Amino acid sequence: MRRAGRGGTFRETAWQRGAAMARRALALGVLALLALLGLGAAAEAPKVEVYARSRAEEGKENTLHCFVTGFHPPRIDIELLKNGVPIPGVTYGDLSFNDKWQFQRLVYAPFTPTRDDIFSCRVAHSTMPETRNYIWEPDF
Repeated sequence: MRRAGRGGTFRETAWQRGAAMARRALALGVLALLALLGLGAAAEAPKVEVYARSRAEEGKENTLHCFVTGFHPPRIDIELLKNGVPIPGVTYGDLSFNDKWQFQRLVYAPFTPTRDDIFSCRVAHSTMPETRNYIWEPDF
């Protein structure tokens, strides 16, 4: 018998000890599974989509999106650029998981597309040998 707080007694049954051991084993198994899933995802470079929120019209304000998904570990650098220069007013969405337990993130900013400007999303991640620039292709 062990003493519990405030002078009471606590008797641990075999069933309680077994249940506690089962919970610890389950937690360890879940952690091992997550680690294995993460290791499998670590070899893949993130997938990147660059697009406008609505149909692009030259000279009309819009929102440029860069959606990056399928990466692990969670540390990633994402920048939106206009002619190679960072765009001001960028919003970074929360880092979240997709259905495969890989990370994803949406980054966006207001922009006004023109034929003479090049808009892109620059991404750096540990699974990539070098930083990549993904160019937005206007449809006007």
